[in-house]
Amino acid sequence: MDAAKPLTILYAEDDAVSSRILGKTLQQLGYEAHGFVNGQLALDWFIQNQPPIIISDWMMPVLDGLAFCERVRGLNLPHYTYFMMLTANAGQANYRKAMDSGVDDFLAKPFRRDDFYIRLRVAERIVRQRWEAEAKIKSLARFPSDNPNPVLQANGQGLILYANRTSMPLLEKWNSGVGGRLPVQLHALLDSRLKTGASLETELGCDERIYSFGTTSVSDSGDVYLYGHDITARKKAEAELIAMRNQAVAQSLQDALTGIGNRVLFQQRLPQMLEEVQTKGRKLALLLVDIDNFKDLNDSYGHKVGDQVIMHVGHTLRDRLKVKDCVCRWGGDELVLMITDLPTREMMGPICVRLCDAVKRSAAESELPACITLSMGFAIYPDDAETPEALMQKADQALYQAKADGRDCWREYKGGNQALADSQNLFQRLTVALHDERLQAHFQPVWDAIGQRVAGVEALARWHEPDLGFIPPDQFIPLAESKGHIVQLSRQILDRSLAAMQAWIKQGYDLSLSVNLSKRQLLEEKFLHDLRRLVDASGVQRHRLIFEVTERQSILGHAIGRQRLEEMAKDGFRLSLDDFGSGYSSFDLVSELPFHELKIYSGLIKKMHAKQGRRIVQAIVEMGQTLGLSVVAEGVEEEDQVRMLRDMGIHKIQGYYYSKPLAPDDLMAYLARQPKRTVSPPVADDPSSARQAGDPKDTGISY
Repeated sequence: MDAAKPLTILYAEDDAVSSRILGKTLQQLGYEAHGFVNGQLALDWFIQNQPPIIISDWMMPVLDGLAFCERVRGLNLPHYTYFMMLTANAGQANYRKAMDSGVDDFLAKPFRRDDFYIRLRVAERIVRQRWEAEAKIKSLARFPSDNPNPVLQANGQGLILYANRTSMPLLEKWNSGVGGRLPVQLHALLDSRLKTGASLETELGCDERIYSFGTTSVSDSGDVYLYGHDITARKKAEAELIAMRNQAVAQSLQDALTGIGNRVLFQQRLPQMLEEVQTKGRKLALLLVDIDNFKDLNDSYGHKVGDQVIMHVGHTLRDRLKVKDCVCRWGGDELVLMITDLPTREMMGPICVRLCDAVKRSAAESELPACITLSMGFAIYPDDAETPEALMQKADQALYQAKADGRDCWREYKGGNQALADSQNLFQRLTVALHDERLQAHFQPVWDAIGQRVAGVEALARWHEPDLGFIPPDQFIPLAESKGHIVQLSRQILDRSLAAMQAWIKQGYDLSLSVNLSKRQLLEEKFLHDLRRLVDASGVQRHRLIFEVTERQSILGHAIGRQRLEEMAKDGFRLSLDDFGSGYSSFDLVSELPFHELKIYSGLIKKMHAKQGRRIVQAIVEMGQTLGLSVVAEGVEEEDQVRMLRDMGIHKIQGYYYSKPLAPDDLMAYLARQPKRTVSPPVADDPSSARQAGDPKDTGISY
C-alpha cells in the first residue's frame, strides 16, 4: 500500500444531511470518500473495490450497520478492513454488541470533528501497520534464516524441526528449542491447520513484546511453517484507541461544568434503577432541586460566581449521597437526584433536610459571596408513578409547589390532595374557563438581532384561577388537546391576539404576531375558511401572522396537513417550524414545505456553553440561510448566548434575557420604553423583563 496516497474510505449513512456533512468532512481531511444511503449498496461497492476503512451508521434501511459489518467479516478477505460504527445510541451495551460483530471502533453521534480526525488517524495507522506486516510475512517467508521475524518449522506432532536466529531467544523464554515441543498456543495453531486447513492467527507475549503467529500450507512431508511478526506497536495503538473511546463515552455522560452526571446519564440510569428497586421490592425517590434566586445571584456577582455556585451545590449533594445513589445536572441551576433502596417514603423528609442543611453550611464555610438555599420536590416509585416520564412529571409538580410556598423548602408529591394533580378537577375548571372566556393571551417580544428592535411577539396562553394562581401551560395545554378543547382554546387566544395587534398597529408599531398551530386545529375542515374570515375582519395584514408548527408534531408527514400548510402560504400567511432540532426533520422535508422561518429548539440554546452545542446551532443557522429562511433562537436567557448568536448570523432572538411574556398593557408599556438600541439591553434595567417567582415557565407548548 502506497504510504503517500490518501486512503479510500467507504461510508454508509441514510440521513441526507448527515451524509453530506460526513462526506464533506472526509474530503476536507484529505481522504477519498465514497458514500451510500444503505448497507446493501455500500456492501456491493465494497466487494468490488475493497477499501481499507468503512464508516457506517448503525440504523439504516435494507441492511443496517451491524449486519453490514458481519457480512464484510464473513468475506474472509486477504487484507484487513477497519470498520467504524456511528450511532446516536451511546452506551457500553451497544459498544459490546458492536465489538462482538467485528466492529473496530464505535463513535457516538453527533461527533466532534477533532475527535473524528484523531480516530481516523489511529485507524489509518493500524491499517497501514497491519498491511505492512502481512506484506512482510509474504515477502520474508522465502528467506526464513535471514528473516528479522520469528520463523519456526514443526512436524505434525508439534516438534520443532527448525528455528531461525530471531526465534531462538523466544524459544528460550518459552522453555523450548529445536527438537522440543511448540508452546501450547502455537500447538493449537498447528492442529487447526492440519485438521481443518484453516489459516488462523494467535498472539503471544514475551518480554513486553507481542507477536502474532500464522501458518503456511502443509508441505508434502506434513511439516508446517509458523511465521510471526512483532505487533507491539499496533497493540499499543489499539490500546490508546480503546482508552480514548472509553474517555469519550465517560465525557458524553458527564456534565462539563460540574463533573457530575448529565441529562444523558440520568436518562440511562433512571430506568435501570427503577428495575433494580422493583426486583428488590423497595422504593426509589426522584428528587428535583433548584438553586433559589440563582438568576439574581448570577446578575449580581457574574457568571463566574454563578458557575462556582452550581459546582459547589452539585459536589456537596454528590458527596452526601450513598454510592449507589446518583445526582445529575438537568440543566442551568436544576439538578436531579435518584435516591434508591428506600424501605418507606417517610425517610425522604429527613434526607431532604440533611441535604439542604449541608449545602447551607458548606456554602457559609466557603468563599462564596451569598447564602445558598434550595427548593426541592420529590415523587416516589412505585407509589406515585410507575414510568420514568410520569415520575419526573410528579416530582416537577412537587418542586413547583415548593417554589410557590416561598422556596428554601422541600415538598413531596401528594397525589389527589393537590388540586393541580387532579386532572378531572382541572378539566372541569378549564371547561368553565373556556366557556367564560377567561383565558388570557400574553406576549413575549421577539427581537431583531441585527436592527436591535422588537420585531414581533409570540402569543402564549395564560390561565389564572383565583385560588390556584397561574396554571402552568404544560398542565392545561396537553389536557385541552386530549379532551378536544384545543381548537376552542386556540380560537380564543387568536381572537385576543388580533385585537391586541390592532391596538399596536394604531400606535405605529411594526410587529409580527407568532401563534402556535395544533394538529387538530389544522385538520379541522373549516379551519382555513374561518381563519381567512377572522383575520380579514380584524384588519391585520396576513403577512404579519406567523403560524408555528412544532417539529415533533406528526402533522409534517400528514398529507392533508401538508396541503393545508401550502394553502396557508399561498394565502399570504407565514409559517414557522418551531422547536427545530428537537425531532428528526430532514433537510429535504424542511426544503419541501413552504416554511418562512426556523425556530431553534431552546434545549439546543442551553447547550451552547459547550463547543459541540455551538456547532449544532451554527449548522442550523447556516442551513436556514441556505434555504432562505429566517432563523429565530428561543429560550435565550444569558448575554453570552445573545453575543454568540449574533456572531453566528442569527436573525431574531426571543427569551427571558429580553423579556418574560407580558400582558397586553404591559407589552405596550414595554414597547414605549424601547429606543432604537445599538447594544443589547441588560435585564436589570427593565424589572418587568426578569423572571419572577411564581411566573409560569414555558416548556415548549406556546399557545
